[in-house]
Amino acid sequence: MIMEIICIIASMVLFIIAYPGVNLAMLVDAPTLVCILALTVPVLLHRGVSKDLGRAFRLLKKSYTCSFSELRNALDVVEMMQKQVIYAGGIVTVQGILMTLVWPGDGTLLRRNFAVALLPVVYAAALEMLLLPLQLEAKRRIINYMEKE
Repeated sequence: MIMEIICIIASMVLFIIAYPGVNLAMLVDAPTLVCILALTVPVLLHRGVSKDLGRAFRLLKKSYTCSFSELRNALDVVEMMQKQVIYAGGIVTVQGILMTLVWPGDGTLLRRNFAVALLPVVYAAALEMLLLPLQLEAKRRIINYMEKE
């Protein structure tokens, strides 16, 4: 998980270095991130699976142990959250593009508005990168559990 966070930060820094006209403020859009979270967190809370997602994060500790059914539930929740994040990113991207196309004006800000409209794809991919190690660890533990039986 730490490695994925480092990779995401490093890619942002390299992007900023490679394109001198870009700064960090251009890659951060709080309303976009809030919209993605608004589409994912309620599903997590409504289904009552936040405990299983927390368990998936605890699986990254080698010393943490749990039953097979808890492993299976954690894997199911991580896979659900991966899909939820990708779909939320797609919905927010389409909303941003639609808002850009119907925005009244002379079109001078069109490029910047499209850049902001595409940020949800980046955010969804970054969140997916954070969920992938959880999925891998849960699958690895399930396989190890089955081999012991």
